[in-house]
Amino acid sequence: MEPQVLYRITFLSGLTEGPEGFPLLLVTDIQEEDPPRYRTRLALFDGGLRFLTQEEAQKPRYAHPYVYFLRRVGERQELFRLDLRGGEAERLTKTPGVLDYWVGPKGEVAFLALKEAPKPGAPRVYEGWPFKFDGKGLLPEGRVALYLLEEGEPRLLLDRYPSPKELAFAPEGLYLVMPEDAKAQAEGRDTLYALREGRLERVWGGVGPIFGLEWSPEGLFFLGHAFERGGGTEARLYHFRDGEARVLFTGSLLNSLNSDLRFGHHFQGPKWGGDGVYLVRTEEGRARLYRVGLDGKALALTQEGSVLSFALTPKGLFLLKEDFTRPARLEGPLGTYDPNAGVLDLAEPLYTEWESPEGHRVPGWVLLPEGEGPHPVVLYIHGGPHTAFGAAPMLELQLFRAQGYAVAFCNPRGSTGYGQDFALLEGAWGERDERDLLGFLDHVLSRFPLDPKRVGVAGGSYGGYMVNWLTARHPERFKAAVTDRSICNWLSFFGASDIGPRFTYLELAATPWERPEVLWEKSPLRLVHQVKAPTLVVHSEADHRCPIDQGETWYTALFHLGVKARFLRVPEEGHELSRSGRPDRRLARLRAYLDWWRENL
Repeated sequence: MEPQVLYRITFLSGLTEGPEGFPLLLVTDIQEEDPPRYRTRLALFDGGLRFLTQEEAQKPRYAHPYVYFLRRVGERQELFRLDLRGGEAERLTKTPGVLDYWVGPKGEVAFLALKEAPKPGAPRVYEGWPFKFDGKGLLPEGRVALYLLEEGEPRLLLDRYPSPKELAFAPEGLYLVMPEDAKAQAEGRDTLYALREGRLERVWGGVGPIFGLEWSPEGLFFLGHAFERGGGTEARLYHFRDGEARVLFTGSLLNSLNSDLRFGHHFQGPKWGGDGVYLVRTEEGRARLYRVGLDGKALALTQEGSVLSFALTPKGLFLLKEDFTRPARLEGPLGTYDPNAGVLDLAEPLYTEWESPEGHRVPGWVLLPEGEGPHPVVLYIHGGPHTAFGAAPMLELQLFRAQGYAVAFCNPRGSTGYGQDFALLEGAWGERDERDLLGFLDHVLSRFPLDPKRVGVAGGSYGGYMVNWLTARHPERFKAAVTDRSICNWLSFFGASDIGPRFTYLELAATPWERPEVLWEKSPLRLVHQVKAPTLVVHSEADHRCPIDQGETWYTALFHLGVKARFLRVPEEGHELSRSGRPDRRLARLRAYLDWWRENL
C-alpha cells in the first residue's frame, strides 16, 4: 500500500434526515486535476445512492420540501435551497459571505453573514481577542450580523459584537449562544440568551463554553462546562427548563478519536428523539451513541466500532460508523452503504495495555508488519492532549506498517474516554504523560517482536510537543523522529496561537508575566541542545493553532547544533493538513515521513 491510495477513498459526512425519512448525506471524492481537489455532492440514500447535486454542497439541512446547503460562490459562501419536487438549486443570499445558518421547524431560516467584506491587503483593526482562527485566518471582528429570511429577503435580527455562535428556534423566540462581552469571549465564557420580538434577554451561563443547542417540547438541551478541571474538563449535557439548568449526563461527550480518514462536518448530538436525548460519548477507545432520558438514565445503543454521526428519521436510526480498518460507512434500516469496500486493506491492531506502578493502566495498540521481526518500531503520539486513539482509522499508521515498520500507539493520561481524573494533566505536561508513554513503549518492546535499537517517535500538535520533549529529555532512546505542527516554546505560543492565552493558562496555569519560569520549564526549546535523533520537522505556513514559528525555531536550533534535520514547510495549509489539506500536499507529507524512516530508522 502506497500513499497514493488516498486518492481512491470516498468520504461520507453531513448525515441528516431527508424526505420521507430517507437520510441525506454528503459524498466527497478526490478529483485528480492539477491541482487535485475535493468534490462534495449531496445525495439521498433510499436503499441505493441517488445524487441530488453535481456541484458543491456543504452543511445540508432539510425542511419539507427543501434541502438547504452552503455553496462557495467565488471567494465567499452563500446559502442555497433545492426543491426536492424538482428544479435546480436556488441561491437565497447575496452577502459578503454566509458563516452559518439554521432552519426552524416551520422552515424559518436564520443565518450569520458578513456585513462587509474586508478589502484584500487593507490594514485590520482589532479591539478584542481572538483575532484569528485556524482554518479561517483573520476574523471579521464587528463585521458579522444575524439575519432572518422573510419572503426571500433578509431581515436584520441582531448586530452585536461578540456575535452569536449558535442558535435554536423555539415557539417563544430564538435561543442564542454568545459571549457577553469581549473579555468573556477571550476567556471562553459563553452565555445563553433569548431573543423575543427584538428584545435580547440573558438567560443562563457566563462561566464556560456552551454548544450543541437543541430545542424540544420538553425544554432546551445543550452541552457545556465551566473549566472546573482546567483544559481536561469533561462536558455535561444540560436540560434547561423554567429557568433552571440541570445536568443529565457527563463524560467525554462527542467523538474525540483521532482519524485522518474523515472529511466534512459530522453531527454528534444532542438531538431530541421523543424518548430521550441522543448523543455520542467517547469511552475507552470507542465512540458510542447514547440515549439519555429526562431522568438522567443513559443507555448505550452501540457497542462495536465508533459512531461518527447519526440521524433520527421516521424510518429509523441511521449511523455513520467507523473502526480501525474502515472509514465512515452508512448503516441503518435500509442496509449498509460502504463506498470504500475493497478499496482499503487495513490491518487490525493488536490491543495491549501497560499496568503503571502508579495504579492505573495505559491502553494501547500495536500494528505489526509482515514477517517474524524484530521490526523497527515507531511510537506514535496523538494530539490534543485531550483526544484519544481508538476504533477509528489512521491511514498514516497503516502506511508505516505496509512499509515494514511496527507502530505502537496508546492513550496516556490526558487522553479522553477513561474518566475525568485520567483526562487531567493539571500542569504536568512532560511528566505524567512521559511516564505513561515510555512505560508503554517498554511494555511493547518486551512483548512483541520489536527491535529496541530501532525505535522512532512521531506525533502532531500535542504529539509533536511530546516528540520534541522526549527526544530532548531522552537523547539516546530514539533513532529517528518526526515532529509535526509542534510546540517548542510556550512563551511565543502564548501570543501567536489562536488559542494561546486560554489554552496555556488552562493547561499550565501560567502566563508570561505570572510564573514565566513555568512556561520556560515546560518548553522543549530549553533542552534542545540535548537532542541527538535525526529529526524531520513538518509544519504548515498558515497554521494558526501551532504557528509556524514553533517548527521554524525547532528546526533552526537543530541545524545550528549539528543534528541531522530536514524541514518540510507546506504553503497555504493550516493545522488540519493531515486531515483535510489539499490532496497533493497530504501526499507529500506522507511520502516525507516514509522517506525519513527509510533513511534513518
